[in-house]
Amino acid sequence: MTNVVSLVESGISVWQAVLERLRVDCKDYLGLDMLDIVSYDGFADGVVQLSVPDEFRENWIKSHYADIMHKAFSSVLGSSFVDFSIRIVPQVANKVVFPRVAPVAPVVVERPKKRAPRIKLSLYAGYTFENFIEGDSNFTACEACKAVAEKPGDPALNPLFVYGKSGLGKTHLLQSIAAYMLKARPQTKVVYCHAYDFLSDATAVSKALKAKTGNVRELANAFMEKYERCDVLLFDDVQLLESKKTISQERLAVLVKHLRSMGKQVVFSSDRHPSEFRKTQADSTIQENGGAIPHISARLLAPLESCVAVGIDVPDLNTRMKLIQKKSMNIPFLDKDRDEICRFLSLPPRENVRVIEGMLNGLRAMNEFCSENLDLGAVKRLVAAPGTGVVELSVKGIAETVAMEFGSDLTSLTSKRQDAGVTLPRKVSMFLCREMTNSSLADIGSFFNRDYSSVIAAIQSLTKQMDKDENLARRVKDIRYLLEA
Repeated sequence: MTNVVSLVESGISVWQAVLERLRVDCKDYLGLDMLDIVSYDGFADGVVQLSVPDEFRENWIKSHYADIMHKAFSSVLGSSFVDFSIRIVPQVANKVVFPRVAPVAPVVVERPKKRAPRIKLSLYAGYTFENFIEGDSNFTACEACKAVAEKPGDPALNPLFVYGKSGLGKTHLLQSIAAYMLKARPQTKVVYCHAYDFLSDATAVSKALKAKTGNVRELANAFMEKYERCDVLLFDDVQLLESKKTISQERLAVLVKHLRSMGKQVVFSSDRHPSEFRKTQADSTIQENGGAIPHISARLLAPLESCVAVGIDVPDLNTRMKLIQKKSMNIPFLDKDRDEICRFLSLPPRENVRVIEGMLNGLRAMNEFCSENLDLGAVKRLVAAPGTGVVELSVKGIAETVAMEFGSDLTSLTSKRQDAGVTLPRKVSMFLCREMTNSSLADIGSFFNRDYSSVIAAIQSLTKQMDKDENLARRVKDIRYLLEA
């Protein structure tokens, strides 16, 4: 007959002896929480039977504690121990298994009340969908985030990965999801965290464990309560984990797997597409590389690569126009010049939204502290880079800009060609060279391999065309703004 050791007093003693060894060898602070919830069910034919309440803890124990548990059981049970097995048993069953839970049943009932207060989110008041300026450069990302806010946990968008360069609106979109859900679904537990928040929470408990301070358990429980039991996790700037040890990344990977298995929504943001991360082998340490080459552990990269990735690009002209019009409403531009000022400020490609906001903040401050009369002329002067003075435009520089705007090239403009694709930009170049430089007609004509009379004729012809064609006049004016900026 098989010799079976079940949950009798001797079995409990075996488990207590194993726990003592595990608490010494366990270097991961989450082990403190995990080990308390494991149930020892018996020992038969060399195999120890354990039980846990869910798949999350089963996976975590197998991937992180297998070796030290083998050593602990071998030291207690001797050569008769072969292996251990883990099964999933509902939480209620675990309460029956552990006698220590029964005497403090009232305390267990009170715990949900302690979790009731909502974690205060650090959100910007203005970061809502209503205040987000949509355009061709961000339309897909914005619509995906709206869909997540309206229907969190939808497998079609879970996890969602929003990527793009810094300052294009990723944080705005993630916080917009949080703001929408807090208003539409007040009972939903939303966690918005920056990568550094996650690392800070993890590091706090890790340091407490290393220093053996008394608040380790409290910090560990708070960590689990915040991240594991949320309904929506909004994780900003995940790429900042790349310079850390893989343990932090793998902890996040297991967390994401758990949340997805529970139907909870996860949204990441990053400054790059998941395909641009370099994979690092598990159990290795990521070396600092100055950010030149990103590294993400294989375990975390797997869920990132399975995300639905939507990108945000540099704002196009129309999006820049909308941004500047909305964000400059409280700047007292001269009414008659307001539209032209917004147009002028929108034409030069701006790297990101922060650059636009910084420019407008400067104009706002100049008006407030220096009582500047913000007409078009004053704005043109104020947006010039400080210390650069007046940059003198050259005939060649104007011609190159015009050629680029018309999709042509300088060689064609200075050639003898007379087709429509070259004639119009050549006329515009001559017109702007005459308007914006001190070059003589003869010098302008020489650059374009024409005589001065041809320059006069081209300018007169373009002037008549602009009188009849408003779109052409607008285009020439925009190129002039671009050159002035």
